[in-house]
Amino acid sequence: MDTKSSYAAVLALSACFASAVWAEDYRLEKQLPLAAGGSLSVRSEAGGIQVRGAADVTEAAVTVTSDRSDFAEKYTVRVEAARPDRIEVVVERKSRGLSSWFGDGWSSKTRIEVVVPKFAAVEADSSGGGIEISDVDGAVRAESSGGSVSVMNLGGAATLSSSGGSISAESVAGDVDASSSGGGVKILEAGGVVVAESSGGSVSVGFGAGNGRGGRLESSGGGVKARVDPTVGLEIDASSSGGSVDCDLPVTVRGKVGRDNLHGKLNGGGALLKLSSSGGGVTLAER
Repeated sequence: MDTKSSYAAVLALSACFASAVWAEDYRLEKQLPLAAGGSLSVRSEAGGIQVRGAADVTEAAVTVTSDRSDFAEKYTVRVEAARPDRIEVVVERKSRGLSSWFGDGWSSKTRIEVVVPKFAAVEADSSGGGIEISDVDGAVRAESSGGSVSVMNLGGAATLSSSGGSISAESVAGDVDASSSGGGVKILEAGGVVVAESSGGSVSVGFGAGNGRGGRLESSGGGVKARVDPTVGLEIDASSSGGSVDCDLPVTVRGKVGRDNLHGKLNGGGALLKLSSSGGGVTLAER
């Protein structure tokens, strides 16, 4: 290997080593028991939050990492059992002045990762990054002003909101209430009632097989699309001031048929499914 190539290799190796060391500038790990039916609360002002449920554990395992060399000087980290059935994780700034909010820089990475018993309910609030939650059976509430919100494989209801990004949910057995002003909303295999609103993008919802519980889907930032099991009974109320209404379902129309509205019954009617958009068209299709 020539001198130039050797020098490049050394630089690459040094960069990798520096990156690895930098990633471990701050690390906290803690485990706490969580009583059956318990809950986890995570609130962060620095970085994203990731929570995952596991069927074979009885404790919550919390890991907080940051590549900031001054993380411990600027932030307080608290991990404690408020009660036997509730664990609280808080990452907050030590200084509340304006300079503390604008002097952090955008290149740093801070992350809170928690593994909890599958039965747990989860509350997550982040102003420093996105939120990811998966594989828990308790109710979930997630709110982010710093990034997107993503949930998957939930056994209970989910209340999701974001002013910093999009919202995605997949395979949620309970009702979903999702609201975003920072991006679109996409829901797949919804098992319950769905209320989905966006002023930052489109709304797309796929209802699971046999789900005829209806809901309300609205967007002022894009189109609205729903995929429905064609065998369920629903009352359909669809309208658009930003485009047309297109339907591939065998809906019995009530009243006049219009390009931008549709009112009728699917299989004799049932729960109300209301769709409206002022930012695009509305589409109803088979799942």
